[in-house]
Amino acid sequence: MLRDEFYRLSTREDVAKILEIEEKSLRYFLYAKKPDNMYTTFKIAKKSGGTREISAPAKELKAIQRKLAYILNLVYRVKPSVYGFFHERNIKDNASKHTRRKVILNIDLKDFFSQIHFGRVRGMLMNKPYGIGQEAATVIAQLACYKGILPQGAPSSPVLTNMICSPLDTQLTNLAKKHGLVYTRYADDITFSTFNPVFPKDIIERDLSSIIIGQELDAILKKNSFSVNPKKIFLNNNKVRQEVTGLVVNKFPNIKREYIKSIRAILHNCFKNGVYETAIDYVARGFCKNKDIEENIDNIEYRDIIILWFKSVLKGKINYIKEIRGSDDYTFLQYADQLNRLFGEEIFNVEKHNEFFNKIAYNVVILENRNKLVQGSGFFLKDVGLVTGYHVTEDRGFFMVTTYKGENIGIVSKEMNEIISDKNIDYAIYNLNNSSMEGLELGDSNEIEIGDKVTVVGYPDYIEGDTPYVHTCEVTSKTKYLGECLYTVSARIIHGASGGAVLNKDNKVIGIIKAGVVSYEEKEDVGKHGFVPIHIALKHWMSQQENQKINTEG
Repeated sequence: MLRDEFYRLSTREDVAKILEIEEKSLRYFLYAKKPDNMYTTFKIAKKSGGTREISAPAKELKAIQRKLAYILNLVYRVKPSVYGFFHERNIKDNASKHTRRKVILNIDLKDFFSQIHFGRVRGMLMNKPYGIGQEAATVIAQLACYKGILPQGAPSSPVLTNMICSPLDTQLTNLAKKHGLVYTRYADDITFSTFNPVFPKDIIERDLSSIIIGQELDAILKKNSFSVNPKKIFLNNNKVRQEVTGLVVNKFPNIKREYIKSIRAILHNCFKNGVYETAIDYVARGFCKNKDIEENIDNIEYRDIIILWFKSVLKGKINYIKEIRGSDDYTFLQYADQLNRLFGEEIFNVEKHNEFFNKIAYNVVILENRNKLVQGSGFFLKDVGLVTGYHVTEDRGFFMVTTYKGENIGIVSKEMNEIISDKNIDYAIYNLNNSSMEGLELGDSNEIEIGDKVTVVGYPDYIEGDTPYVHTCEVTSKTKYLGECLYTVSARIIHGASGGAVLNKDNKVIGIIKAGVVSYEEKEDVGKHGFVPIHIALKHWMSQQENQKINTEG
C-alpha cells in the first residue's frame, strides 16, 4: 500500500519509486531544470481588497505535485477541527459549527503560506508521526517549495499546510475545550465561538479602541511559528451580522444578500447589454482572476474565448448557491434557468424550476382593485378556495384575479363571494365558482420549527408582465404581531406580496404572507417579514362554521 510505502521512504530513489518516475529523471528535474525555474507568478484581486500572489507550477511539475498531494492525503489524519483543503468538508460545514452563538471570534493567520518554509516542511516530514528519512524529506520539500516557501497555486501546498498545522489544531482544540468554546480552522481562517455572552481573556481582550489576542492564544500561535493579522481580528455578538468563511451564521449558514444581488445584477446586464460587454465591465472592475483574460480583454479576436470564460464564471457563482442552499432552492433554480436561457443551452437541469412554475406559481395570483390602486397577492388552496390576507381586500370594492400569464380568473369582493375573513388573524377566503384552478396542496403548519426552509411566493410592486417573486429562505423566529402568531423569515417581504403563499419543502402551503417593508429601497429592519400559519386561519374558519351550525340548530 502507498501509505505503508510512504512511511518507509528514506532515499531519493524511494521518492522516485513512489511517484512512479525514474530516479535519473527525478535527479535531472531537481538539479538541472530546478523547480524554482518552473513557476509563473501573477497577482489576483482579493475580495477584501489588495492582491494575492499566485505561483502556478509548469505542467510537468504540477503533475508530480498532484501525485505527491494524493500520497500525502493518504497519510495525513484530518483533525475534527479542520475544514479547509479536505474534499469531504466545505465552508458550509465549517460555518455550521458556529451557528446561533452569542459571540464569534474570527482571526486570520498572517502570511500563512509564506510562513511555511522549506525547513519546516522537511522537519515535519522527518519528525513524528511521519518519520521519513532526511534525504527523502529533502526531495519532497524541494518538489513542494518555490523560493524556499510553499507557493499558493501548487497542488501539494494545501495538504502540506494542514500537516504543518496539525499540532496547532490539537493545541487550539484543547484550549477551546478548556474554556467551553468551539474551534475550527479553514486554511488560514481561525474561528472560535461560544454560547456565553463574553470571551475569556486568555483568548481575546477588548479595550475601548482595539481587540488584542489573549496571552494563552498568543503563546500557542507563537509556539507554532504563526502570528495574527491585526487587521483581520473580528469579534461579533449576535446583535450584528456574524460571518464564518463568508457565510452568515446568526441563525444558519446562509449566503450574504450582497452575493445574490451581484449575480442578479450581472445576469440583468448580460440580457440588457450582452454577455461580452458585461464581461468587459466585470474585468474592468477588478474581479477577474484569469491572467490570460485580463491581458486580452481588449482583443476582439478573444471575444469567443472571453464569452466562454465568463460563462464558466457565472456557472461557478450560481453553483455556489446550489452548494450552500441545495439543488431545490428556488433562487438557485431561478438563476440557473436564466443562465440556460442566456446561452441557449442546458448548463443546469432546471426541471424543478419549470415544474414549479407550471404547477405551483400558476396557482398564486394577483389581486388588483385598479380604481383604488390597491394590489396584493392570493393563492388557490385545494378544496378551500382563494386565500389572501384580510388587509389586501379590506377596502370594499371589486378585485380582479389574474395569473402571472395575464389570464383573468374572475372577480372577488366582500359583498359578492367572501366565505370568511378575520382582521386579527389577517386572512380572507373567497369562492370563485367559475375557477378552473386546481389549487395548492395543504401542508402541516403545526410543526414549523426555527431553521425550516420555506418558499415565499407573491407579487410585490406588481407590474403587468411580472413573474411572481419566489424566494427560498428560512424561518427565523416565532413571535406575535398585533396579538396573533407570526413566523418571521430571512427573506425580505414587500407589500404587494401580502396574501401570497408560503410553502414547505414539499411545495405544500403552510402559511399566508404578511408583509414587512413597503418597498425594496426601505431598510431591512422595518416591520416584521413573516407569515401567518395556515392552520390558524383554517381552525378559525371551522370554529365559525361550528358556531353557525349550533346557532342554526338552536
